[in-house]
Amino acid sequence: MHTLSVLKFAGCLTVVGLVLASCAPAATPSKPVQRSATSPAEAPTAKPAAPPPKVETPAAKPAASPAAPSPTPKPAAEQPRYGGILNVAHHADPASYDPIQEVSTQHLAPVIPNYSGIVQHDPLEPTKVIGDLAESWASSPDGMSYTFNLYKNVKWHDGAPFTSEDARFTLEMVRTPPKGIVSPRQEWLKAVDKIEAPDRDTLRMTLKYPSASFIHNLGDGRMVIIPKHAFETKGNMKKDVVGTGPYKVKSFTPGSSYSIAKNPDYFIKGRPYLDGITWYIIPDVATRFAALRTQRAHIYGFGSTALSPSQIEVLRRELPGKVVVQRFGGLIFQGMWMLQTKAPWNDIRVRRAVELTLDRNKLIQVAVQGLADVGGFMPPGTWSLPEAELMKMPGYREPRDADIAEAKRLMAEAGYAQGFKTTGITRPQSNFQANMVSAKEQLAKIGIEIEISLMDQGALMDRVYKGNYDMAVQMASAAYDSDSGAKRPHFGTGERLGERSRRWRCAHAAAGICRRVKLSCESHGDNE
Repeated sequence: MHTLSVLKFAGCLTVVGLVLASCAPAATPSKPVQRSATSPAEAPTAKPAAPPPKVETPAAKPAASPAAPSPTPKPAAEQPRYGGILNVAHHADPASYDPIQEVSTQHLAPVIPNYSGIVQHDPLEPTKVIGDLAESWASSPDGMSYTFNLYKNVKWHDGAPFTSEDARFTLEMVRTPPKGIVSPRQEWLKAVDKIEAPDRDTLRMTLKYPSASFIHNLGDGRMVIIPKHAFETKGNMKKDVVGTGPYKVKSFTPGSSYSIAKNPDYFIKGRPYLDGITWYIIPDVATRFAALRTQRAHIYGFGSTALSPSQIEVLRRELPGKVVVQRFGGLIFQGMWMLQTKAPWNDIRVRRAVELTLDRNKLIQVAVQGLADVGGFMPPGTWSLPEAELMKMPGYREPRDADIAEAKRLMAEAGYAQGFKTTGITRPQSNFQANMVSAKEQLAKIGIEIEISLMDQGALMDRVYKGNYDMAVQMASAAYDSDSGAKRPHFGTGERLGERSRRWRCAHAAAGICRRVKLSCESHGDNE
């Protein structure tokens, strides 16, 4: 079975969407119900009809009702229908088209539908991996090798033939990036020992050790294949989009919109269903929300731009029966990064003082109105410290007086009894701003004065990669199935841990703020 999600990100995509007469993908497309394609809506940039809704902390959830004695039969699934343009309210321009080097949904959400991976997560059953460019595959009995049989006669958007060498070339670059290439997903292929293309339609990957997460990491929506010939000509894919995916770039007007159209030569016959997708670039939260309220946008809420509970209630009240809300759990860390290569952050006592001072519960209430869980070194879940024990630890426990007193003692011991001034960078999205403002208020208790600077994700990550910042509030999500995966971003030895791991290890220190977001998530992610 081969299904295709609209945006190709496995698992978690949208928070709110309007009910459309569109598609509910099935394994094999039925005879299409013909309808005229809708034209893209006028760019939804109008002023909001009403002021932004007041942010309120949601009330406690009522106790769950007893389970029904027998399940209610589900109606037959709606059959897929062809045609239409999906309009998405997006928060910023993609700063680059490069699917290998970029990390944020800001850049990748509009670009990924143009590409294909070797395998993908089934959009209808996200825990299951199905084929994408691979028509079939098999693993050895010992789990040490995977052989992928690729679709034949696949073409790149520029007409060149796709071969297994493109796949080998791409995955080798992700695994062992050449000089000048940043590979944020390098760790995902850490178990891989060798990648071979024995013939044009076969890809073989040999592992160093059996890995339960290997096939899932390979199936992540961002683990896409790029054309070797285009990369070797251009040197990167920052300004060009040449994929094998179901959509092709139609137009891009910076600050306005990014549009893609159905690829008539897509290798899966009968796909995709939509005629195209348009991302309208609307940085202002109130205006972006108004686009959904007025039904000029069909989808809102990628990654960190999810709607608040109060905004969702506004939509349910104003558009009864027309709004679908999807809530997902995701392992997303919103942390305070401190550049450890220069003072004062090179002193562990200062970083420890920050860790002791920050009130995680307050940050969660401010940023996501309580729709998250406090986590420690391991996020809440199977391998984490039980919450009852975590809340007894320094930096987590209540009351906070003892921790604040210890933080002040550490600051004085480090030579900063009177505190110091620093600059904190973060993104303009409301939850990032809220966390930075709250952190500024809290750290003032131990004498740290933060001047806040807002910048878009592209500029922020450029500063971070170059080590040109003091501190930052930023988000990252996780891809691991054991504690070793959680440790790698923070610890490591050896010479081949890669650029991303080196930067994390040398430049950043998370303050232990972890949240399990229930409004949006990035499955197997990196930086949002």
